[in-house]
Amino acid sequence: MSQPGSQQRPAPIYSRFRDVFKEGFKIDWVTASFLSITHVLTLIATPIAYIYAPEGLWRWMLAWTILHALIGSLATTVYSHRLIAHGAAKMVSWPVHILFGFIGQVMAVQGPVRRWAAMHIIHHGVDRNGQHHRDPYSATWFPQAWRNFVWSHMLTYYFKHPEDDMIRRAYESKNHPALVWQEKLYIPLLVILNFLLPMALGLYLAGFVGMLCMMMAGIAGFVLAQHNTWTVNSVTHMWGFTSGAFSSAVNNYVWLGPLGEGNHHADHHDFARDYRNGFGVSGWLLDPTRYVILGLRAVGLVKGLHRANKRQEAEILARRKLIHAQSQTKKARWQAWEDKLEALKAEWLEAAQRFEQFRQRKVQLKVQLKTASLPKIEFRKKLDLLKAEMEVARRAMRARRQAFLDALFEMRALPA
Repeated sequence: MSQPGSQQRPAPIYSRFRDVFKEGFKIDWVTASFLSITHVLTLIATPIAYIYAPEGLWRWMLAWTILHALIGSLATTVYSHRLIAHGAAKMVSWPVHILFGFIGQVMAVQGPVRRWAAMHIIHHGVDRNGQHHRDPYSATWFPQAWRNFVWSHMLTYYFKHPEDDMIRRAYESKNHPALVWQEKLYIPLLVILNFLLPMALGLYLAGFVGMLCMMMAGIAGFVLAQHNTWTVNSVTHMWGFTSGAFSSAVNNYVWLGPLGEGNHHADHHDFARDYRNGFGVSGWLLDPTRYVILGLRAVGLVKGLHRANKRQEAEILARRKLIHAQSQTKKARWQAWEDKLEALKAEWLEAAQRFEQFRQRKVQLKVQLKTASLPKIEFRKKLDLLKAEMEVARRAMRARRQAFLDALFEMRALPA
């Protein structure tokens, strides 16, 4: 396991946590108190609640905690992250806004969606502008790994970050009426869904003691959802198996906790608007959030999903491999191979572009069939011919990719 992008990892800008005060950071006493109290209650009062819970209530408590954490985590990944912050779909229906925004994201207890999305946009903007001092949950600000982990994972939420035009523009860009109303109703909904609802259930099931026990189950649920989400800010920017070519994010192929957000995080940072979180077969296997979004599309609740095409995927993967290979190769050898590798990369991208053109023609054919401008018999003939051409293009694309990879291997395998 390697440290991400060491050849491009920015230098630390602070030595200690208190250094951030000099840059205009202020403690958010309301949020800091809420987080501290709920975490202490989860650590101390939750075990006590299980000990003194009326007979059989522990099953309800455990089920509520797990369900609460799952709903909160899923709402964050599907809605706040991919659909809202990154605009992964052209159309998001009101039922999705209500279910995931007014209910799920409130149960995640991570602030109004508008603010959450705005800060996340700033986080990704660092990949383009290089101004990592703006990253709200940066994992590069401090020289020690433990400080970076603590800050990016949780401590950042204890502070009010300095406001600037970039943050204001990101916030104002998320102006859908559903997001505006979710922000206005956030506090009363938070109280109702995270406290009053489980307390009412507990009172019904087991009286006053049951009410207190179920309240603790609800608190434990959103605390788990918070940490589940925060691991994406910390773990996937500090440890992983693949260096990201465009950012400090890395790919982690084992962390399914955040429902897909943690596994192909470098892929996500390199093409953030994609409704998927990773390319290739492992992307499908390790991205539960993708299945939920596809399910929403299947029933017409979201439309127009964005994704990287084959050429864009190839460009990302090729550039990443070249950057990694250059960092591991002596300068003289790299200079001798650079032109050949760039030529092979160009051939791979050209083949990928040709395959993508055939894919677009296939989409156009289906549109013509739906609009009845193309008879079914003629459609079938053209489709069969197109499929054959696509298969040839697919094989050419794979061959060019393999030639590029073989050249990289050959360059590094030759004796010094």
